[in-house]
Amino acid sequence: MKLIAVDLDGSLLTSKNNLTDFTKNTLIKASKTGHKVVIITGRDYYAANYIGDLLEFKKYGGLISSSNGGNVYSPRENKTIINHTIDCILAREIISYGKNLGFDLIIYHDGKILAENKDTYSLEFLANKNKMPVEIDPKLGEDLNFPVNKILFTGRPEIIEKNKEKLAKQFENVINPIHAMPQFLDLMPKGINKGKSILEIADYYKIDHKDTYAFGDEINDIEMIKMAGTGVAMGNASDYVKKIADFVTKSNDEDGIAHFVNEYIIKE
Repeated sequence: MKLIAVDLDGSLLTSKNNLTDFTKNTLIKASKTGHKVVIITGRDYYAANYIGDLLEFKKYGGLISSSNGGNVYSPRENKTIINHTIDCILAREIISYGKNLGFDLIIYHDGKILAENKDTYSLEFLANKNKMPVEIDPKLGEDLNFPVNKILFTGRPEIIEKNKEKLAKQFENVINPIHAMPQFLDLMPKGINKGKSILEIADYYKIDHKDTYAFGDEINDIEMIKMAGTGVAMGNASDYVKKIADFVTKSNDEDGIAHFVNEYIIKE
């Protein structure tokens, strides 16, 4: 039994944000033959669960690791099996510091995208991409009263680039910042990333770490590609991701994951 861990954006999904029938059917076939297929994404669970439905996770026991490994959910068991959070007191401190640097705030919670104002940078983009409703709360950061898997700061790329190291240094002992896209800065609990998640999931399934496969294309996939038994970069991945991977497959628009799974795992 192998563990097949797939990133969503730029990897499993095409550049048009679709899952092709060929890739879907290949991964379902892998599940039918006894392998475990899981999603490990920077997205919130509610922005990824429809892909789990397409891959029939409820039938075959696939898992969804969201927020870069902050939360791992079992659709078949309908429960969270692994959860890493930033407590609300620390989160409010981080949010206040980030807002003073010029960042906008977004929190994913209970199937919604929460923001402090409708002009939050890239809010419309995220709502459309993730197919999630938006709720505006001007005192979101100030009154936050629940733990979070991830804090998302947004802003003009030059503002994020200028100030990201200041925030990282200020909270270096408690958070793991990931700058995967120019306008976004993800903050997870210290030590939490996609690489940690693939190992936690392998242990949950009792799969040897050497029998894990990770597919990704971006900066936030690097730890997962490094820690997997076999790390696979997409053909559209950045040069650095390709350099650290064990294999490079075809691009996300050429069913790269399906071609690799067929050749090396299902072996057809």
